Amino acid sequence: MIKVSVLMPSLNVVRYIRECMESVISQTMEEMEVLCIDAGSTDGTLEILEEYAQKDRRVRLIKADKKSYGHQMNLGLKEAVGEYIGVVETDDLIRPKMYEELYAAARKNNADYVKSDFDIFTTLEDGQRIFLRYSLKKHSGITYDAIYTPQDFLMRKQTIDIFIWNGIYRRDFLLEKGIWFQETPGAAFQDCGFRYQVVLNAERGVFLEGSFYRYRRDNVDSSTYNKRCVLFNLAECKNLLRIAKKAGMESQEQTAFLARECAVIAFAPYTELLMWGQPADGTKEALEGFRTILKDFIEHGSLDRASVTGDAWMEIRMFVENPDFYDYYAHLKAETAAQAILDFLHEIAKKRQVVLFGSGFVGSCAYCLLRNNRIQNIVSFCDNDERKWGSAYMGSMIISPKDAVERFPDAFYLITNAGHSNEIQKQLLALGVGRDQIMTYSLTTSPMDCTNIVMRCSSRDSVQISQ
Repeated sequence: MIKVSVLMPSLNVVRYIRECMESVISQTMEEMEVLCIDAGSTDGTLEILEEYAQKDRRVRLIKADKKSYGHQMNLGLKEAVGEYIGVVETDDLIRPKMYEELYAAARKNNADYVKSDFDIFTTLEDGQRIFLRYSLKKHSGITYDAIYTPQDFLMRKQTIDIFIWNGIYRRDFLLEKGIWFQETPGAAFQDCGFRYQVVLNAERGVFLEGSFYRYRRDNVDSSTYNKRCVLFNLAECKNLLRIAKKAGMESQEQTAFLARECAVIAFAPYTELLMWGQPADGTKEALEGFRTILKDFIEHGSLDRASVTGDAWMEIRMFVENPDFYDYYAHLKAETAAQAILDFLHEIAKKRQVVLFGSGFVGSCAYCLLRNNRIQNIVSFCDNDERKWGSAYMGSMIISPKDAVERFPDAFYLITNAGHSNEIQKQLLALGVGRDQIMTYSLTTSPMDCTNIVMRCSSRDSVQISQ
């Protein structure tokens, strides 16, 4: 019996496909099939997939006649025979026990789906890889190992886990509920509608704390960085509303949930585009489409101050009622955020040596932002936790603050523990470090935002840091 069918849609990913395939066929689970659905690759990807299909009986190659992520995924769903469905994007990686662990949890809980934390990674110019953990508990308010039903999501102000590849889905459940992907052209955020259909229909969902999926953020050809993302999100939003209406999902709670999620996918991509580039033609018209949808939700009482956070409600009202002022506000907000990052990068780049004080999660975010922007002057991490001294972290050795000052007396110290910044500053001053050699890191602590900012930065001439 096939336990898991892994769907792998591909199109011209020759730089990544072999490493990706190796991670998939190295799974400890034997009772699985790997369906590679290629949309007409011309760069050598297809030949590599044919090679794997010949040497591994679990691998099957399917040729799609449309360049559409949704079409490729639907072909895979129709061909799959596994009890559960998994998804691997063909520029990403997975850990060897991913499907064994997820399947075991699915069977234990009789779950319609099981999802988990994951790692975000980028590869530096020198080949070093940085992995940042994305915690579903932190970013989506998830309780691990609990059983989730649609009702658990309907009244939440916090958006759901928006990813699909960090989990598995019971195939019979998908077929029974008629959950498919929209077949719009290209790789265009067609997973949006899928994830919402899943959480609104599944009576038993489970989230695990372990991390098995490794999500690449350094592929500039990824749909994540597509300037047409606002247009794609609007198409998915409209499709989701059509599906919800057809399925009779029109209760007050269900409509309020859809309203909140539509607001989320309307704003975030636009602001990010404004930070590091120019949105594609048609973005203004797409925003007008979102405006019409949100206005209708507000007029029918499905979207109000009580259903979202205070800041979000202010932006929604501004977006709907005063488009010109909102556009000014969005540009100003994006430019201010971008400039703060640029100023920080240029300031750190001037320093001859930098020591990061704090080897926790925030320290890894700061390190990622700096190193991905070609800043090479980070000489060490130091930490007050004696248990960490002498251990390797992000390619460096963690040392005590005293040792750091003795080894690097003229270094600049970047504190990555804002909650204890005052105490750490006093500690450094007592060790002889000058006030002008100390700064507290106060920028992004989201691994997704951190790596997204890095990629946007790398495409702008003004961010090419010289040292």
